[in-house]
Amino acid sequence: MINQENLYQLLYKENWKEILDILYEEKENIKNDTLLTFASKTFENEFLKKVQEYEIDKIEIPDYLQTMYILHHGKFYTLSDENYKQLIVEIVKRKSVQEAYLYAIKFPEEEICKDIISKYEHEKIKEEGLKLKKVEKLPVNWIEIYNRLFEIINHPEDTATYFSGPRFIDTVRKFEPYFPTYPQFIEQRNNEGKSTSRKIFYYDILLGLNENSRNNIIKRILEILKPFEANKVQQIENIIGGEIVTIPSSLEQKKENKNPTIFISYSWDNEEHKKWVLDLSDKLCTDGINVILDRYYLTPGKNLPHFVENNLNKANRIIIIFTPNYKLKADKRTGGVGYEYSIMNVDLYANQTSNEKIIPLLRSGSTEDSIPTFMRQFIHIDARNDENFLNSYNDLVREIYNEPEIKKPELGTKPIF
Repeated sequence: MINQENLYQLLYKENWKEILDILYEEKENIKNDTLLTFASKTFENEFLKKVQEYEIDKIEIPDYLQTMYILHHGKFYTLSDENYKQLIVEIVKRKSVQEAYLYAIKFPEEEICKDIISKYEHEKIKEEGLKLKKVEKLPVNWIEIYNRLFEIINHPEDTATYFSGPRFIDTVRKFEPYFPTYPQFIEQRNNEGKSTSRKIFYYDILLGLNENSRNNIIKRILEILKPFEANKVQQIENIIGGEIVTIPSSLEQKKENKNPTIFISYSWDNEEHKKWVLDLSDKLCTDGINVILDRYYLTPGKNLPHFVENNLNKANRIIIIFTPNYKLKADKRTGGVGYEYSIMNVDLYANQTSNEKIIPLLRSGSTEDSIPTFMRQFIHIDARNDENFLNSYNDLVREIYNEPEIKKPELGTKPIF
């Protein structure tokens, strides 16, 4: 077992990778040993202090910072609040704007994070323009609706109902977060030679958004105005009738969506295994299952952590395809597999007795060789025998659709004796 002196010696030599490995491998001992806990906290403070002194282009430092981030989010080692913020700041310093943005939004009040967020949004504007699209659908009396609305929000002397340019665009950004800020929008309008009259550009913005966003922005503005101009708001709502709809919650969306969404977590063992996983994904799609697979979406330049974090939450179920190589990467928390497994474990640890999200599937190797220890408590689907693939596949699809082959019959009545 490691002791605190070993940690201090590694700390003195600045052997950061070895210490980070110890934080994971000895996590239980560290939690239960006061001296080891203290030594770990000393490392945490000294490491982040030293990182600030290193050159930004020191190659190995981003990997160390990323490892510490994964340890913290996987709840294998918990940083103090102040050090977590410092960790995020140091990661932001060393990432490209696109990658740094995903971390910067965690602490948007920090100066360097503000700068990255601003640069990212500016690049988005250049790349996507103002996100104004061709009009899809408008209420029949759209012009009357807009004129009545603008009449209410166009009184500067009434601070409650007046919508200045910044206030209007801030409302838009609640539903379209990548929409430009007010200064960026005005700069773009000037560059394009378009009018910056509020009545004209409010109209252009609403007209150019998708129907769902436009409806919800108008609904939100009317909610703000109603306590002050109830009669006028009611008149607008009467004209709109049933045109405006509210964005359903994520739970409601899942209930309404008859096609389940699944995320597949696997390791790129070899070309044969990658093809097997791709074929499985294609077959699931043909059976009405929306599959989130990295090979469908990730191309060079795309951000892997963002893809994983964003899509794991979207999925109704997660299929983990276990192989010896998957277990190796999951145990060491390396690569995309390590990152995915760390995030999934957080949810699993919290819901050990009621796992209704993750479906373990054993593709190769023995249970001991291929499935991490913690995951062995869950019943898995055995897909190692290709000759029996259809039976395994049928079990998988039934599980995804929650249609078990064997169902308990309804409880009858007591027989007459």
